[in-house]
Amino acid sequence: MSAARGLIESISRFMPEVARPTRKIGLAEKLVWTALAMLIYLIMGEVYLYGVPRGQVTEQIFILHVVFAQKTGTLTTLGIGPIVTAGILLQLLVGAEIIKLDLKKPEDRALFTSASKILSLVVAAIQALAFSVSGMFGTITTVQAALIFIQLMIATFVIMMLDELIQRGWGLGSGISLFIAVGVAQDIMIKLFSPMIVSPDGLYQGVILATFQSLLSGGGISPVIMRTHNMPDLVGFMTTIILILVVIYLNAVEVDIPISYAKFSGFRAKYPVKLLYVSVIPVIFASMIFGNVYYLASILWNTYNQDGNNVFLNLLGTFKKTEGGQIVPTGGLAYYVTSPGSIEGLLKDPIRGIAYAGLLIALCLLFAKFWVNIGGLSPSKVAEQLVSAGMQVPGFRRAPEVIEKIIGKYISTVTVLGAILVGLIAGVADYTNTFGTGTGLLLLIGIMYQYYQLLVRERLTEMYPALGKILGET
Repeated sequence: MSAARGLIESISRFMPEVARPTRKIGLAEKLVWTALAMLIYLIMGEVYLYGVPRGQVTEQIFILHVVFAQKTGTLTTLGIGPIVTAGILLQLLVGAEIIKLDLKKPEDRALFTSASKILSLVVAAIQALAFSVSGMFGTITTVQAALIFIQLMIATFVIMMLDELIQRGWGLGSGISLFIAVGVAQDIMIKLFSPMIVSPDGLYQGVILATFQSLLSGGGISPVIMRTHNMPDLVGFMTTIILILVVIYLNAVEVDIPISYAKFSGFRAKYPVKLLYVSVIPVIFASMIFGNVYYLASILWNTYNQDGNNVFLNLLGTFKKTEGGQIVPTGGLAYYVTSPGSIEGLLKDPIRGIAYAGLLIALCLLFAKFWVNIGGLSPSKVAEQLVSAGMQVPGFRRAPEVIEKIIGKYISTVTVLGAILVGLIAGVADYTNTFGTGTGLLLLIGIMYQYYQLLVRERLTEMYPALGKILGET
Protein backbone atom coordinates (compact mmCIF):
# COMPACT_ATOMS: atom_id res chain seq x y z
CA MET A 1 0.00 0.00 0.00
CA SER A 2 2.82 2.39 0.85
CA ALA A 3 4.50 1.69 -2.51
CA ALA A 4 1.23 2.37 -4.36
CA ARG A 5 0.71 5.55 -2.33
CA GLY A 6 4.20 6.74 -3.22
CA LEU A 7 3.66 5.98 -6.91
CA ILE A 8 0.34 7.87 -7.00
CA GLU A 9 1.84 10.84 -5.19
CA SER A 10 4.81 10.89 -7.61
CA ILE A 11 2.59 10.81 -10.69
CA SER A 12 0.17 13.40 -9.28
CA ARG A 13 3.01 15.94 -8.97
CA PHE A 14 3.20 16.10 -12.77
CA MET A 15 -0.54 16.40 -13.32
CA PRO A 16 -2.02 19.90 -13.71
CA GLU A 17 -4.76 20.85 -11.29
CA VAL A 18 -7.13 23.74 -10.74
CA ALA A 19 -6.10 25.87 -7.76
CA ARG A 20 -8.68 26.69 -5.14
CA PRO A 21 -9.77 30.35 -5.05
CA THR A 22 -7.80 32.48 -2.62
CA ARG A 23 -10.72 34.83 -2.07
CA LYS A 24 -14.42 34.55 -1.37
CA ILE A 25 -16.28 33.78 -4.60
CA GLY A 26 -19.75 35.30 -4.73
CA LEU A 27 -22.84 33.51 -6.02
CA ALA A 28 -23.00 35.58 -9.22
CA GLU A 29 -19.38 34.75 -10.09
CA LYS A 30 -19.93 31.07 -9.32
CA LEU A 31 -22.90 31.05 -11.68
CA VAL A 32 -20.73 32.62 -14.41
CA TRP A 33 -18.00 29.98 -14.02
CA THR A 34 -20.61 27.21 -13.96
CA ALA A 35 -22.27 28.55 -17.12
CA LEU A 36 -18.86 28.85 -18.82
CA ALA A 37 -17.99 25.22 -18.04
CA MET A 38 -21.41 24.15 -19.34
CA LEU A 39 -20.95 26.17 -22.53
CA ILE A 40 -17.52 24.65 -23.22
CA TYR A 41 -18.92 21.16 -22.77
CA LEU A 42 -21.82 21.87 -25.12
CA ILE A 43 -19.41 23.22 -27.76
CA MET A 44 -17.25 20.11 -27.40
CA GLY A 45 -20.36 18.03 -28.07
CA GLU A 46 -20.78 19.79 -31.44
CA VAL A 47 -17.13 19.52 -32.57
CA TYR A 48 -16.63 16.33 -34.56
CA LEU A 49 -13.42 14.36 -34.24
CA TYR A 50 -10.89 15.08 -36.97
CA GLY A 51 -10.33 11.99 -39.08
CA VAL A 52 -13.76 10.43 -38.53
CA PRO A 53 -15.84 10.03 -41.70
CA ARG A 54 -19.12 11.78 -40.80
CA GLY A 55 -21.29 9.20 -42.53
CA GLN A 56 -19.52 6.29 -40.82
CA VAL A 57 -20.24 7.15 -37.18
CA THR A 58 -21.92 4.18 -35.50
CA GLU A 59 -24.49 5.43 -32.98
CA GLN A 60 -24.35 3.67 -29.62
CA ILE A 61 -27.14 2.81 -27.17
CA PHE A 62 -28.79 6.03 -26.03
CA ILE A 63 -28.87 5.18 -22.32
CA LEU A 64 -25.08 5.64 -22.18
CA HIS A 65 -25.44 9.04 -23.83
CA VAL A 66 -27.67 10.01 -20.90
CA VAL A 67 -25.70 8.49 -18.01
CA PHE A 68 -22.27 9.46 -19.34
CA ALA A 69 -23.26 12.63 -21.27
CA GLN A 70 -21.78 11.19 -24.47
CA LYS A 71 -22.21 12.21 -28.07
CA THR A 72 -20.64 9.69 -30.43
CA GLY A 73 -18.26 11.04 -33.06
CA THR A 74 -17.59 14.32 -31.24
CA LEU A 75 -15.06 15.41 -28.62
CA THR A 76 -17.52 14.11 -26.01
CA THR A 77 -17.56 10.58 -27.47
CA LEU A 78 -16.34 9.25 -24.11
CA GLY A 79 -18.20 11.92 -22.14
CA ILE A 80 -17.82 11.65 -18.39
CA GLY A 81 -17.67 7.86 -18.63
CA PRO A 82 -13.99 7.48 -17.66
CA ILE A 83 -14.39 9.85 -14.68
CA VAL A 84 -17.55 8.17 -13.38
CA THR A 85 -16.16 4.66 -13.92
CA ALA A 86 -12.89 5.46 -12.15
CA GLY A 87 -14.69 7.16 -9.25
CA ILE A 88 -17.10 4.28 -8.73
CA LEU A 89 -14.34 1.66 -8.95
CA LEU A 90 -12.25 3.45 -6.34
CA GLN A 91 -15.29 4.02 -4.12
CA LEU A 92 -16.05 0.30 -4.28
CA LEU A 93 -12.47 -0.64 -3.44
CA VAL A 94 -12.36 1.79 -0.51
CA GLY A 95 -15.82 0.80 0.71
CA ALA A 96 -14.90 -2.89 0.60
CA GLU A 97 -11.66 -1.98 2.45
CA ILE A 98 -9.53 -3.53 -0.30
CA ILE A 99 -7.80 -0.15 -0.38
CA LYS A 100 -7.27 1.21 3.13
CA LEU A 101 -8.15 4.89 3.10
CA ASP A 102 -9.83 7.04 5.74
CA LEU A 103 -11.63 9.70 3.71
CA LYS A 104 -12.09 11.78 6.86
CA LYS A 105 -8.37 12.56 6.76
CA PRO A 106 -7.31 15.37 4.38
CA GLU A 107 -4.22 13.50 3.19
CA ASP A 108 -6.24 10.39 2.33
CA ARG A 109 -8.89 12.47 0.54
CA ALA A 110 -6.13 14.11 -1.52
CA LEU A 111 -4.70 10.68 -2.35
CA PHE A 112 -8.17 9.45 -3.38
CA THR A 113 -8.60 12.48 -5.68
CA SER A 114 -5.19 11.94 -7.28
CA ALA A 115 -5.88 8.23 -7.77
CA SER A 116 -9.24 9.06 -9.37
CA LYS A 117 -7.62 11.38 -11.90
CA ILE A 118 -4.94 8.85 -12.80
CA LEU A 119 -7.44 5.99 -13.11
CA SER A 120 -9.76 8.20 -15.18
CA LEU A 121 -7.00 8.69 -17.76
CA VAL A 122 -6.25 4.96 -17.75
CA VAL A 123 -9.92 4.12 -18.36
CA ALA A 124 -10.09 6.84 -21.04
CA ALA A 125 -7.04 5.35 -22.77
CA ILE A 126 -8.63 1.89 -22.85
CA GLN A 127 -11.95 3.23 -24.15
CA ALA A 128 -10.30 5.56 -26.67
CA LEU A 129 -8.20 2.67 -27.99
CA ALA A 130 -11.32 0.52 -28.31
CA PHE A 131 -13.14 3.24 -30.26
CA SER A 132 -10.11 3.88 -32.49
CA VAL A 133 -9.36 0.33 -33.59
CA SER A 134 -12.71 -1.49 -33.29
CA GLY A 135 -14.40 -0.19 -36.42
CA MET A 136 -16.89 1.98 -34.50
CA PHE A 137 -15.91 4.84 -36.81
CA GLY A 138 -15.96 2.77 -39.98
CA THR A 139 -12.87 1.94 -42.01
CA ILE A 140 -10.04 4.29 -41.03
CA THR A 141 -6.26 4.34 -41.48
CA THR A 142 -3.66 3.89 -38.72
CA VAL A 143 -2.93 7.63 -38.78
CA GLN A 144 -6.63 8.44 -38.39
CA ALA A 145 -6.90 5.97 -35.49
CA ALA A 146 -3.92 7.60 -33.76
CA LEU A 147 -5.41 11.07 -34.24
CA ILE A 148 -8.76 9.95 -32.85
CA PHE A 149 -7.05 8.40 -29.83
CA ILE A 150 -5.10 11.61 -29.09
CA GLN A 151 -8.19 13.80 -29.48
CA LEU A 152 -10.25 11.62 -27.12
CA MET A 153 -7.50 11.67 -24.48
CA ILE A 154 -7.15 15.47 -24.67
CA ALA A 155 -10.94 15.89 -24.55
CA THR A 156 -11.18 13.67 -21.45
CA PHE A 157 -8.47 15.72 -19.75
CA VAL A 158 -10.31 18.97 -20.55
CA ILE A 159 -13.55 17.51 -19.12
CA MET A 160 -11.65 16.50 -15.96
CA MET A 161 -10.36 20.06 -15.58
CA LEU A 162 -13.85 21.51 -16.10
CA ASP A 163 -15.21 19.22 -13.40
CA GLU A 164 -12.34 20.15 -11.08
CA LEU A 165 -12.90 23.86 -11.79
CA ILE A 166 -16.45 23.61 -10.50
CA GLN A 167 -15.70 21.32 -7.55
CA ARG A 168 -12.76 23.40 -6.33
CA GLY A 169 -15.09 26.25 -5.41
CA TRP A 170 -15.16 28.32 -8.60
CA GLY A 171 -18.56 27.01 -9.59
CA LEU A 172 -21.63 25.37 -8.09
CA GLY A 173 -22.02 21.66 -7.40
CA SER A 174 -20.28 19.09 -9.56
CA GLY A 175 -19.26 19.24 -13.19
CA ILE A 176 -20.28 15.61 -13.64
CA SER A 177 -23.83 16.31 -12.44
CA LEU A 178 -24.00 19.51 -14.49
CA PHE A 179 -23.01 17.80 -17.75
CA ILE A 180 -25.53 14.98 -17.21
CA ALA A 181 -28.35 17.44 -16.48
CA VAL A 182 -27.49 19.60 -19.50
CA GLY A 183 -27.40 16.55 -21.78
CA VAL A 184 -30.83 15.35 -20.63
CA ALA A 185 -32.33 18.85 -20.83
CA GLN A 186 -30.87 19.29 -24.32
CA ASP A 187 -32.44 16.04 -25.51
CA ILE A 188 -35.83 17.06 -24.10
CA MET A 189 -35.68 20.48 -25.78
CA ILE A 190 -34.69 18.94 -29.13
CA LYS A 191 -37.60 16.50 -28.99
CA LEU A 192 -39.95 19.33 -28.12
CA PHE A 193 -38.85 22.10 -30.49
CA SER A 194 -36.42 20.79 -33.13
CA PRO A 195 -37.28 22.41 -36.50
CA MET A 196 -35.53 19.69 -38.52
CA ILE A 197 -37.59 17.55 -40.88
CA VAL A 198 -35.96 14.13 -40.65
CA SER A 199 -38.95 11.82 -40.23
CA PRO A 200 -40.70 9.83 -42.97
CA ASP A 201 -44.00 11.54 -42.17
CA GLY A 202 -42.66 14.88 -43.39
CA LEU A 203 -43.28 16.60 -40.05
CA TYR A 204 -40.85 18.50 -37.86
CA GLN A 205 -38.76 16.46 -35.45
CA GLY A 206 -39.93 18.48 -32.41
CA VAL A 207 -43.33 17.25 -31.26
CA ILE A 208 -44.66 20.74 -30.44
CA LEU A 209 -43.81 22.09 -33.90
CA ALA A 210 -44.99 18.85 -35.53
CA THR A 211 -48.35 19.14 -33.76
CA PHE A 212 -48.93 22.71 -34.96
CA GLN A 213 -47.74 21.77 -38.45
CA SER A 214 -50.19 18.86 -38.59
CA LEU A 215 -53.08 20.97 -37.28
CA LEU A 216 -52.43 23.83 -39.71
CA SER A 217 -52.20 21.45 -42.66
CA GLY A 218 -55.57 19.89 -41.77
CA GLY A 219 -54.19 16.55 -40.65
CA GLY A 220 -55.36 16.87 -37.05
CA ILE A 221 -53.33 15.43 -34.20
CA SER A 222 -53.60 11.75 -35.17
CA PRO A 223 -50.29 11.78 -37.15
CA VAL A 224 -48.34 12.89 -34.04
CA ILE A 225 -50.03 10.71 -31.40
CA MET A 226 -47.71 7.80 -32.13
CA ARG A 227 -44.94 8.19 -34.71
CA THR A 228 -42.63 5.57 -36.21
CA HIS A 229 -38.83 5.35 -36.12
CA ASN A 230 -38.73 6.53 -32.48
CA MET A 231 -39.64 10.06 -33.48
CA PRO A 232 -40.98 12.32 -30.67
CA ASP A 233 -44.74 11.96 -30.36
CA LEU A 234 -47.59 12.96 -28.05
CA VAL A 235 -47.51 9.61 -26.23
CA GLY A 236 -43.89 10.27 -25.30
CA PHE A 237 -44.71 13.87 -24.39
CA MET A 238 -47.51 12.89 -22.00
CA THR A 239 -45.43 10.06 -20.53
CA THR A 240 -42.58 12.49 -19.89
CA ILE A 241 -44.87 14.88 -17.98
CA ILE A 242 -46.36 12.04 -15.93
CA LEU A 243 -42.95 10.58 -15.10
CA ILE A 244 -41.59 13.96 -14.05
CA LEU A 245 -44.47 14.34 -11.59
CA VAL A 246 -44.02 10.75 -10.36
CA VAL A 247 -40.27 11.14 -9.84
CA ILE A 248 -40.74 14.45 -7.99
CA TYR A 249 -43.28 12.74 -5.72
CA LEU A 250 -41.03 9.72 -5.12
CA ASN A 251 -38.12 11.99 -4.23
CA ALA A 252 -40.29 13.65 -1.59
CA VAL A 253 -41.52 10.41 0.03
CA GLU A 254 -39.61 9.56 3.20
CA VAL A 255 -39.96 7.92 6.59
CA ASP A 256 -39.06 10.15 9.54
CA ILE A 257 -37.47 8.35 12.49
CA PRO A 258 -37.67 10.41 15.71
CA ILE A 259 -34.31 11.07 17.39
CA SER A 260 -33.23 13.15 20.35
CA TYR A 261 -30.01 14.62 21.71
CA ALA A 262 -28.77 12.52 24.62
CA LYS A 263 -27.44 15.46 26.67
CA PHE A 264 -30.55 17.62 26.27
CA SER A 265 -33.79 15.71 26.73
CA GLY A 266 -35.89 18.54 25.33
CA PHE A 267 -34.17 18.52 21.94
CA ARG A 268 -36.13 16.59 19.31
CA ALA A 269 -35.40 15.98 15.64
CA LYS A 270 -36.13 13.50 12.86
CA TYR A 271 -33.82 11.31 10.81
CA PRO A 272 -35.34 11.05 7.29
CA VAL A 273 -35.04 7.79 5.36
CA LYS A 274 -36.03 8.50 1.76
CA LEU A 275 -37.96 6.03 -0.36
CA LEU A 276 -35.28 6.41 -3.06
CA TYR A 277 -32.62 5.73 -0.42
CA VAL A 278 -29.83 4.88 -2.86
CA SER A 279 -31.08 7.37 -5.45
CA VAL A 280 -30.16 6.40 -9.04
CA ILE A 281 -26.86 4.71 -8.19
CA PRO A 282 -28.27 1.20 -8.95
CA VAL A 283 -29.50 2.16 -12.42
CA ILE A 284 -26.15 3.84 -13.18
CA PHE A 285 -24.36 0.62 -12.23
CA ALA A 286 -26.78 -1.44 -14.33
CA SER A 287 -26.35 0.91 -17.31
CA MET A 288 -22.58 0.57 -17.02
CA ILE A 289 -22.87 -3.23 -17.14
CA PHE A 290 -25.29 -3.13 -20.09
CA GLY A 291 -23.10 -0.63 -21.92
CA ASN A 292 -19.90 -2.60 -21.42
CA VAL A 293 -21.60 -5.82 -22.60
CA TYR A 294 -22.86 -4.00 -25.69
CA TYR A 295 -19.48 -2.42 -26.46
CA LEU A 296 -17.54 -5.65 -25.92
CA ALA A 297 -19.95 -7.70 -28.01
CA SER A 298 -20.04 -5.19 -30.88
CA ILE A 299 -16.25 -4.82 -30.93
CA LEU A 300 -15.68 -8.60 -30.95
CA TRP A 301 -18.34 -9.15 -33.62
CA ASN A 302 -16.98 -6.37 -35.81
CA THR A 303 -13.43 -7.68 -35.44
CA TYR A 304 -13.75 -11.48 -35.37
CA ASN A 305 -17.28 -12.69 -35.94
CA GLN A 306 -18.99 -10.93 -38.86
CA ASP A 307 -19.53 -14.31 -40.51
CA GLY A 308 -21.33 -15.54 -37.33
CA ASN A 309 -19.39 -18.81 -37.04
CA ASN A 310 -18.13 -18.35 -33.47
CA VAL A 311 -20.69 -19.92 -31.12
CA PHE A 312 -19.40 -18.18 -27.96
CA LEU A 313 -19.40 -14.75 -29.59
CA ASN A 314 -22.89 -15.44 -30.94
CA LEU A 315 -24.09 -15.93 -27.35
CA LEU A 316 -22.46 -12.64 -26.39
CA GLY A 317 -24.08 -10.79 -29.26
CA THR A 318 -24.76 -10.82 -32.99
CA PHE A 319 -25.16 -7.67 -35.06
CA LYS A 320 -25.90 -6.42 -38.53
CA LYS A 321 -24.86 -3.32 -40.41
CA THR A 322 -27.62 -1.08 -41.69
CA GLU A 323 -27.49 0.81 -44.99
CA GLY A 324 -26.29 3.83 -43.04
CA GLY A 325 -23.34 1.85 -41.64
CA GLN A 326 -24.75 1.54 -38.11
CA ILE A 327 -24.26 -1.66 -36.12
CA VAL A 328 -27.59 -2.96 -34.76
CA PRO A 329 -27.89 -5.91 -32.31
CA THR A 330 -29.90 -8.85 -33.63
CA GLY A 331 -29.34 -11.57 -30.99
CA GLY A 332 -27.36 -12.78 -28.02
CA LEU A 333 -26.91 -11.03 -24.67
CA ALA A 334 -26.22 -7.66 -26.32
CA TYR A 335 -29.69 -7.79 -27.90
CA TYR A 336 -31.44 -8.27 -24.57
CA VAL A 337 -29.51 -5.58 -22.68
CA THR A 338 -30.69 -2.90 -25.11
CA SER A 339 -34.21 -1.52 -24.92
CA PRO A 340 -36.75 -2.10 -27.72
CA GLY A 341 -36.99 1.69 -27.67
CA SER A 342 -40.70 2.08 -28.41
CA ILE A 343 -44.12 0.49 -28.14
CA GLU A 344 -43.67 -0.66 -31.73
CA GLY A 345 -40.42 -2.40 -30.82
CA LEU A 346 -42.01 -3.92 -27.70
CA LEU A 347 -44.96 -5.35 -29.65
CA LYS A 348 -42.61 -6.70 -32.30
CA ASP A 349 -40.55 -8.62 -29.73
CA PRO A 350 -42.20 -8.66 -26.26
CA ILE A 351 -39.72 -11.26 -24.96
CA ARG A 352 -36.91 -8.76 -25.52
CA GLY A 353 -38.85 -6.07 -23.63
CA ILE A 354 -39.59 -8.35 -20.69
CA ALA A 355 -36.00 -9.63 -20.58
CA TYR A 356 -34.57 -6.10 -20.70
CA ALA A 357 -36.81 -4.80 -17.90
CA GLY A 358 -36.27 -7.95 -15.83
CA LEU A 359 -32.48 -7.83 -16.13
CA LEU A 360 -32.46 -4.10 -15.34
CA ILE A 361 -34.60 -4.49 -12.20
CA ALA A 362 -32.59 -7.51 -11.03
CA LEU A 363 -29.29 -5.63 -11.43
CA CYS A 364 -30.76 -2.58 -9.68
CA LEU A 365 -31.73 -4.75 -6.70
CA LEU A 366 -28.29 -6.38 -6.59
CA PHE A 367 -26.39 -3.12 -6.82
CA ALA A 368 -28.69 -1.34 -4.35
CA LYS A 369 -27.93 -3.95 -1.69
CA PHE A 370 -24.25 -3.86 -2.59
CA TRP A 371 -24.00 -0.05 -2.50
CA VAL A 372 -25.80 0.24 0.84
CA ASN A 373 -23.28 -2.13 2.40
CA ILE A 374 -20.12 -0.51 1.04
CA GLY A 375 -21.20 3.08 0.46
CA GLY A 376 -21.58 4.05 4.11
CA LEU A 377 -25.38 3.77 3.99
CA SER A 378 -25.83 0.55 5.95
CA PRO A 379 -27.82 0.58 9.23
CA SER A 380 -24.62 -0.06 11.21
CA LYS A 381 -22.85 2.95 9.67
CA VAL A 382 -25.87 5.22 10.18
CA ALA A 383 -26.17 4.06 13.81
CA GLU A 384 -22.49 4.79 14.42
CA GLN A 385 -22.86 8.28 12.95
CA LEU A 386 -25.91 9.08 15.10
CA VAL A 387 -24.28 7.80 18.30
CA SER A 388 -21.04 9.70 17.59
CA ALA A 389 -23.16 12.85 17.09
CA GLY A 390 -24.73 12.31 20.52
CA MET A 391 -28.13 11.25 19.18
CA GLN A 392 -30.47 8.45 20.24
CA VAL A 393 -33.96 7.11 19.52
CA PRO A 394 -36.31 8.27 22.31
CA GLY A 395 -37.38 5.44 24.59
CA PHE A 396 -34.49 3.15 23.60
CA ARG A 397 -31.03 2.56 25.01
CA ARG A 398 -28.30 4.70 23.41
CA ALA A 399 -26.25 1.95 21.77
CA PRO A 400 -25.29 1.41 18.10
CA GLU A 401 -26.76 -2.10 18.11
CA VAL A 402 -30.17 -0.85 19.28
CA ILE A 403 -30.33 2.04 16.80
CA GLU A 404 -29.08 -0.24 14.00
CA LYS A 405 -31.93 -2.67 14.64
CA ILE A 406 -34.56 0.10 14.60
CA ILE A 407 -33.24 1.87 11.49
CA GLY A 408 -32.40 -1.38 9.72
CA LYS A 409 -36.06 -2.31 9.27
CA TYR A 410 -36.72 0.88 7.35
CA ILE A 411 -33.49 0.93 5.34
CA SER A 412 -33.90 -2.68 4.17
CA THR A 413 -37.44 -1.97 2.96
CA VAL A 414 -36.73 1.30 1.14
CA THR A 415 -33.59 -0.15 -0.44
CA VAL A 416 -35.60 -2.92 -2.12
CA LEU A 417 -38.61 -0.74 -3.00
CA GLY A 418 -36.45 2.12 -4.27
CA ALA A 419 -34.37 -0.18 -6.47
CA ILE A 420 -37.47 -1.77 -8.00
CA LEU A 421 -39.04 1.65 -8.65
CA VAL A 422 -35.99 3.17 -10.36
CA GLY A 423 -35.55 -0.01 -12.39
CA LEU A 424 -39.18 0.11 -13.53
CA ILE A 425 -39.00 3.81 -14.37
CA ALA A 426 -35.71 3.45 -16.25
CA GLY A 427 -36.80 0.34 -18.15
CA VAL A 428 -40.48 0.78 -18.92
CA ALA A 429 -40.20 4.50 -19.75
CA ASP A 430 -38.14 3.67 -22.84
CA TYR A 431 -41.03 1.69 -24.30
CA THR A 432 -43.20 4.81 -24.45
CA ASN A 433 -40.52 6.96 -26.12
CA THR A 434 -40.09 9.12 -23.01
CA PHE A 435 -38.03 12.25 -23.72
CA GLY A 436 -34.61 12.02 -22.11
CA THR A 437 -35.34 8.39 -21.03
CA GLY A 438 -36.56 7.34 -17.59
CA THR A 439 -32.98 7.19 -16.29
CA GLY A 440 -32.37 10.69 -17.60
CA LEU A 441 -35.43 12.08 -15.85
CA LEU A 442 -34.38 10.42 -12.57
CA LEU A 443 -30.95 11.98 -12.88
CA LEU A 444 -32.19 15.38 -14.05
CA ILE A 445 -34.70 15.84 -11.21
CA GLY A 446 -32.24 14.64 -8.57
CA ILE A 447 -29.54 16.99 -9.87
CA MET A 448 -31.94 19.93 -10.12
CA TYR A 449 -32.99 19.39 -6.51
CA GLN A 450 -29.34 19.38 -5.44
CA TYR A 451 -28.75 22.64 -7.29
CA TYR A 452 -31.83 24.15 -5.69
CA GLN A 453 -30.40 23.30 -2.26
CA LEU A 454 -27.01 24.71 -3.23
CA LEU A 455 -28.53 27.97 -4.47
CA VAL A 456 -30.55 28.37 -1.27
CA ARG A 457 -27.46 27.72 0.84
CA GLU A 458 -25.30 30.13 -1.17
CA ARG A 459 -27.95 32.84 -0.98
CA LEU A 460 -28.34 32.41 2.79
CA THR A 461 -24.60 32.52 3.45
CA GLU A 462 -24.31 35.71 1.37
CA MET A 463 -27.14 37.37 3.29
CA TYR A 464 -26.02 36.08 6.70
CA PRO A 465 -22.20 35.58 6.78
CA ALA A 466 -22.35 34.27 10.35
CA LEU A 467 -24.51 31.40 9.13
CA GLY A 468 -21.78 30.48 6.66
CA LYS A 469 -19.35 29.88 9.51
CA ILE A 470 -21.85 27.59 11.19
CA LEU A 471 -22.28 25.65 7.95
CA GLY A 472 -18.54 25.32 7.53
CA GLU A 473 -18.02 27.92 4.80
CA THR A 474 -14.49 29.28 4.53
